[in-house]
Amino acid sequence: MKLRKPSEGEIFRLKAIADYQFGWPAGDLLFPHEDQIIVGISPATRRIREVYDSEGLIAVLRAHDYYYSLSLLGADRLRKGFPLPRLRVIVRMLREKTKTVFANDVIDIDTNLKAGDEVIIVDPEDRLLGVGRLRLSPADILSKVSGEAVRVRKLVRR
Repeated sequence: MKLRKPSEGEIFRLKAIADYQFGWPAGDLLFPHEDQIIVGISPATRRIREVYDSEGLIAVLRAHDYYYSLSLLGADRLRKGFPLPRLRVIVRMLREKTKTVFANDVIDIDTNLKAGDEVIIVDPEDRLLGVGRLRLSPADILSKVSGEAVRVRKLVRR
């Protein structure tokens, strides 16, 4: 992975992707300091795959759809910038070292999400617990259908 500063056009595109995927003003929340952004370029495709700033990795651009997979840092920035329950799955408890949130454990969820969306996993006090991908629709989760509600990708170490 080759690291370099992005052009102004690339910064505009990175922010536009975030605004499209998560809703406005996600681009400004994820990338508040444009002069500190560093991108990781795939050597094979020469496309942007990773986005960093001075604090660390913010997000990874998925190769198959060019949407973001959030890091914990990126998820925390969106959590602080958006009101509850936007982009969130609020869980009763999250077991350590788990890769699954079951529908029974979900207290509330953003009803504007759809299966396959990137979600921020929080507790009832809105503390970040992890990030993952939604596996069921919010309607199914709230109706307490059994099964995997969220596939967890990263957990906050406590």
